[in-house]
Amino acid sequence: MVAERFADRPVGTSSRLRYADGPSVPWVADNGVVLALPVVLDLVHKDEESGLVAWWVEATVGVLDTTPVLTSLTVCSPIWLDVEHLQREFRWATPIDVVTRLVPRMIADGRDPFTESFPFTGFPDVIRQRDVLARKLTDEFLEDIARQYLVLGRGYARKLACKYSVTPRTATSWVEKARTRGILTRATAGRVGGDLVPRQAREGDG
Repeated sequence: MVAERFADRPVGTSSRLRYADGPSVPWVADNGVVLALPVVLDLVHKDEESGLVAWWVEATVGVLDTTPVLTSLTVCSPIWLDVEHLQREFRWATPIDVVTRLVPRMIADGRDPFTESFPFTGFPDVIRQRDVLARKLTDEFLEDIARQYLVLGRGYARKLACKYSVTPRTATSWVEKARTRGILTRATAGRVGGDLVPRQAREGDG
């Protein structure tokens, strides 16, 4: 039965989503997308040599008082479980993060989350990074970045990159964008600095 359920999976590790059995309850995400729960997010590993399923994880996410919750978690292997790999890569909140954050975003983008594979390593950083990359560079966000930049001073790019799980170059581009939009004044060449422009002054210029 296990072999049949995961027959279409490639060798190595993969992660996909499917609807769970039983009655469904509509849940509304922050972006307005409606998703029927419960759903099952799995994590499956097929041996590269034999092509057989070596281990799998199935997590069911349901709804409790309008809040998505983890209702069951099954970890199985017909051979043995690579506990070091699971401990390093899997987090208890991973299924909930995927269902409540990645899936609604995919649906909003016109993608079908039930036909695509999901990332299976680097949680929870991979979701935080996607949240930041998907974020619109609003004036409010850039103003927040500018404030942090002024406080951090030298080395700001590395510190912001670590905080938001992006590259230092991306963090630097945010600061430059803040200057371009008139949120932050220019600094002396080769130096970190500038001043935060009050919102009233920015609105007055527009």
